Amino acid sequence: MRDKAPPGEGGESGTGVFEEDATLVRTVIRDVIDLNPRTAPPSASPALPPLPMVAGQLLANRYTVLQVLGRGSMGEVVSAYDARLDRCVALKLLRRETDAIHPQEDLEARMVREAQAMARLSHPNVVAVYDVGTIEDGAIFIAMERVEGQTLRSWCEQAPRSWRDILTVYLGAGHGLAAAHEAGLVHRDFKPENVLVGRDERARVTDFGLARASASPTTEVSRNLSLPPGALDSPLTLHGTLLGTPRYMAPELLRGEAADARSDVFAFCVALYEALYGQHPFAGATQAESIQNQREGRARPPPMNSPVPAWVEHPLMQGLRADPAQRPESMRALVAELEDDPEVRRRLRRRVVLVAALMSTLSALIVGAVVMLKERPRCVRLERQLHGVWDLGMRWRVRHAILNTHLPYAQESFTRVAELLDGYSAQWVKLRGEVCTASQGAEQPPPAWLARGTECLESRREQLRVLTTEVLTRDMDAEHLEQAETAARSLSPLETCTDINAMSAAVPPPEEPALRARVETLQAQMERLETLRKAARYGEALESGTEWLREVEQVGYPRLRALAYHQMAKLKESVGKYADAEALARQAIPLAAKSKDLVLVAEAWTVLVRQVGWRQGRYPEAMGLMLALESAVDCADDDETRADALNTQAVTYQRMGRHEEARQKHEHALALRQKVLGPEHPLVATSYNNLGIVLAELGQFEQARASYDHALQLRRKTLGKGHPLVAQSYSNLGTVLSELGRHEEARDMYEHALAIRKKALGLEHPDVASSFTNLGVALTELGRYSEALTMQESALALRRKLLGPEHPDLATPLANLGGALRGLHRYAEARTHLEHALALREKALGADHPDVAPILDELGRVLADMGRYAEARAHHERALAIQEKALRPGHPAIAVSLAHLGELLVHMKRGNEAIPLLERALGLTPEPRRAELRALLERAREGAPGNKAPVARPVP
Repeated sequence: MRDKAPPGEGGESGTGVFEEDATLVRTVIRDVIDLNPRTAPPSASPALPPLPMVAGQLLANRYTVLQVLGRGSMGEVVSAYDARLDRCVALKLLRRETDAIHPQEDLEARMVREAQAMARLSHPNVVAVYDVGTIEDGAIFIAMERVEGQTLRSWCEQAPRSWRDILTVYLGAGHGLAAAHEAGLVHRDFKPENVLVGRDERARVTDFGLARASASPTTEVSRNLSLPPGALDSPLTLHGTLLGTPRYMAPELLRGEAADARSDVFAFCVALYEALYGQHPFAGATQAESIQNQREGRARPPPMNSPVPAWVEHPLMQGLRADPAQRPESMRALVAELEDDPEVRRRLRRRVVLVAALMSTLSALIVGAVVMLKERPRCVRLERQLHGVWDLGMRWRVRHAILNTHLPYAQESFTRVAELLDGYSAQWVKLRGEVCTASQGAEQPPPAWLARGTECLESRREQLRVLTTEVLTRDMDAEHLEQAETAARSLSPLETCTDINAMSAAVPPPEEPALRARVETLQAQMERLETLRKAARYGEALESGTEWLREVEQVGYPRLRALAYHQMAKLKESVGKYADAEALARQAIPLAAKSKDLVLVAEAWTVLVRQVGWRQGRYPEAMGLMLALESAVDCADDDETRADALNTQAVTYQRMGRHEEARQKHEHALALRQKVLGPEHPLVATSYNNLGIVLAELGQFEQARASYDHALQLRRKTLGKGHPLVAQSYSNLGTVLSELGRHEEARDMYEHALAIRKKALGLEHPDVASSFTNLGVALTELGRYSEALTMQESALALRRKLLGPEHPDLATPLANLGGALRGLHRYAEARTHLEHALALREKALGADHPDVAPILDELGRVLADMGRYAEARAHHERALAIQEKALRPGHPAIAVSLAHLGELLVHMKRGNEAIPLLERALGLTPEPRRAELRALLERAREGAPGNKAPVARPVP
């Protein structure tokens, strides 16, 4: 008899699809940010105690902490909401007692100096400072512009960049430095880590913590400073020996002398040289030799094959001179030289003549263009919003991560993933443009659905960002590579965001600005958890989700809490913690209803019914929840949600023996999923799988095999060969092949499934127990009883550990143990296990459920072998009565009970009574199994005595 592991939502978890284990009794299986990580390696400096910042904390009666953005040598940077001016800012907070050399007062003075220096600047290439002050514990903070982007170093390393692109961005930083110098400030610590590149690719210089007025006195002694080992290779600012980053320090600073604007020129040129040529300008066999070359200005010439032209090289090398007087006189002068592109000058000269001739024509065109622009919305170049999410640079990083696995199919996997993300991103740009255009052309204010459509698309972009930056660009092994395409196919559909009905029904965000900002931040984190879940990174998602849920509960916004409970319920289900998932779903439902989120209400009801029903086997209770589920789905009126609910209902009906209703609901769910999700979505494969299960229950084995095979091929194509759902399809194919008498093929399928599950799910997972059970059944059918017994004992021990001693799912391995022990002639032990299995199943499903019949039949065979013929006959007759009452006429399961009863009567030498039973069984049995029945029928007709070694045949 094959165990019943419930059907499920295959595209989402890999553990929850309708699949079963086997027992000899009945063959019906149903298996389902650190701002700059490079600047702070763990060994770079001693661990520093974090500031006591928590999300939601109010600072200076004005700033609400949203999240930690990064940590540096002096403190932390957090994202915060400024309630006074209704904007998000970055707060830099001084870490106390972190420097053994410099007193706290000096560190605080430096931080104040940073704020004062930056506040004196107002330039597009300098991070703006808004405020400086102290928080409740006396620590100093600086409130500054929050830049959505990355450091200049990260930008350069993100993807191959042309020399022109690199020069353009560095020139922006150069303009920022020049503005600082003209305000009388010297940065003293310019490096790629202290430049932020926004999503608009505008460079902004930041971290003026070492800045001071030009020509101000210093406390450093004029001497050659010694550096610790590795200092030249480190991008970190050193404290104690000197202030600054040795790799970019001008020779005068390395000698302990005062800094001026030309010191920043030197640092700028070192950084630009590195970016353009991919190497440090001062080479040496040892660190001491490199430092000496840097002190003396002995820069190595650029590589011979570099495409960087000479007009860039000349001022750059001049800026690396040891003598400040020999460098460009100012940053402004250096920038001017680096912007003086001879090719641009030539093109401009050629155009001058044309400009005068075309002026009158252009004037007319300009007037017309102005008129058109007034009427035309500014909804262009929206693909820029995917910079750093899915662009050429990110494609390169994903390709590198996938190909770095060195697996033979890595290139093919990357091609499929890239095609999926290309299509998704192109559709995102198209729909984002449509929503933008509709918003610009709508009356003011635009309809609410347009605003929600924009929020929906931003949410989808965040999912894509998490997938590319946190999943697909990480170090991968074979298992992670197999999940990559699954994750790409599982991105939330974009069409919903432009569905007027769906967006009109969506729950609006809170109106209060601070609460809205906090909710939006936490919801963005939820998108990350959902993406990790779909990528099967369950442990990572649960670890992050536990802390995230505590933050959500502190906010007190009902809809966000409902979303959080629902999200965590799905995560708990994914790792087999069904009771926890049930409790979370029960918490989500009333909160979702209070929030008027009808789709979320329906989704939470679906999760609840699934946990109560086929996850935990409380089927009567699950049936009592059906009316509420159906009502919630009707109110939500969402096809994708309806398909999920139909799948859950179908599985529950199937487990209750209502197979025809289950088939109809699975077919409806399959049609909806094909319509909404497309023909190759993982959930479409799930529906094919679950439909195959019902067809097998109905005795339509060839149709079931075709449906299972369709699911297997679709899953191998879209999910990869090692996905848990591929294992499920192998398992179910094994079951139907066994029904068709193809036992060696069935065993092979079960072994494939077990190998995948052990690797993907670990050794202690319910689906691994299912594979033990099914493989044990196949071995029993092949007469390999000792091996089968070992498998069934492993299955029983694992089930008992995971589910408890009285769970109804223990009935399957107990019954299977009985079958294996019967083959070994250990009849008393077999009877004990079978009677325990019968008690568990009758308690869970009722005495007349069709799943009770297989155990009765197997118990009857054991009793017959023990010579207790009257008891055996009573069990077989009861099994036949249950089957004929519960199943449609002609169901193959009826044939099994008929055959067992007929076999017993032949054994009792009552051939005349056996003949009509065996003839009926022969008419209902698939062709591969008819040979055994024909031989038994012939013996009945001849009046021959029964066979002491009864035909070993599992009963579906």
